Amino acid sequence: MKTAFEKELVTLAHRLADLCALVAVALEEATRSVLESDHTLGGRVREQVGAAAALGAACEDQACALLALHAPREAEVKAVVGAVHTAAELTRMGGLAREVAEAPGRVPPDARPALGRLGAQAVAAARALAGLLAGGDGAGLDDAVVLAGAAERELREWADRREWPRGVGVAADLALLGAIHARFAEGAVRIARRTEGYVPVGA
Repeated sequence: MKTAFEKELVTLAHRLADLCALVAVALEEATRSVLESDHTLGGRVREQVGAAAALGAACEDQACALLALHAPREAEVKAVVGAVHTAAELTRMGGLAREVAEAPGRVPPDARPALGRLGAQAVAAARALAGLLAGGDGAGLDDAVVLAGAAERELREWADRREWPRGVGVAADLALLGAIHARFAEGAVRIARRTEGYVPVGA
């Protein structure tokens, strides 16, 4: 039978999974907003990121309360500290989604397929992480990150091959969008590695 601490740890882990799913949706819609120049979607992303920040803070507060109200063993302390770091990292990933939604300029039509693939793989990495935090095996996370890296290189190479009669601003904007998506995917990997061996689920 689970102790009260273990039950609360399960609840915390599922809240983290919900947070991860929320930032995945935020990035998915942020990518669509820049691909389609849809400012309505961009506004919705800002709302989602605000909700993610609030949930991340609530997760951190819950984790601190677990340490204050219980006398956890060393492994349990590691799980709680890992949860605090996970909440902070996921909140930062939400901030990256907001940066995508607020990106200046329009994406050239022939660059949209590569950016779309990059966004899809970064989102897939976050969703695989959400599954891991909810007690799954994180299947597909590594593959999604590898494919995200390939899509980022494709986007960068596409920009490098072009001549820009109006300056290099468009190429710089595309490179920045690619880098932000890649950082989002890499954040999912960092969280997964941190939680190996003590994913705070207890299921």
